[in-house]
Amino acid sequence: MKKLHIIGNWKMSLNRKDSLSLAKNICSINFNDHLNLEVAPTSLYISEIINILKDSNVNVISQNFDFESLGSFTGGICLDQMKELGVNKTILGHSERRSKFNESDEQINNKLKTILNSGFDVVYCFDSLEQIPFELIKNNLNDNSDLKLTIAYEPTWAIGTGKTASIEHIEEIHTKVKSNLKEIMLENIPILYGGSVNPTNSNEILNTNNVDGVLVGGASTKFDQLTGIVNSI
Repeated sequence: MKKLHIIGNWKMSLNRKDSLSLAKNICSINFNDHLNLEVAPTSLYISEIINILKDSNVNVISQNFDFESLGSFTGGICLDQMKELGVNKTILGHSERRSKFNESDEQINNKLKTILNSGFDVVYCFDSLEQIPFELIKNNLNDNSDLKLTIAYEPTWAIGTGKTASIEHIEEIHTKVKSNLKEIMLENIPILYGGSVNPTNSNEILNTNNVDGVLVGGASTKFDQLTGIVNSI
């Protein structure tokens, strides 16, 4: 059985009380070694969430980061600061960062180049194949044998809309990405799907060819729905 990944992106959906309560409940979820379960809370509460989940098998990751290091960058959060909190993985290029914060492909790729040489794990999100810098990934992998990269397909029109891509469409895109990765000898990189994933559709999505997991938004902020997705495997 292949390793599957479920990443819950809490975005800015929960206040402190609800975030801590959800984290405590997540401690009770039982899952086997074939599942990698991770959550991405808002950075304000990330240290407390890490403390709550420290004795579980659930990893806590960041939703975003700034490619600059320590310095005069108001409001920024850099990799060194996250590392001090015990974070070793982050999401990058989420469609909401692209559309609502106007992060360009160039900015996101600069971040990617920074993180590929940092020892951090990264979940690189994309909406179209053209956004994936395969050459940049290949070149930086040669310099970092410990690179751990995950790629997540999230069609913009499916984010937060309740609309999910068809299984045929998901399989088509994931197969194309896998083919491109194979050409640069990186076919073992996991490819996730994100876009209105819920307990009703998660089993079918997770059983689709070349789908290695799901990036879950709203459903991951509700304990019963997150549990339903985990139990659908």
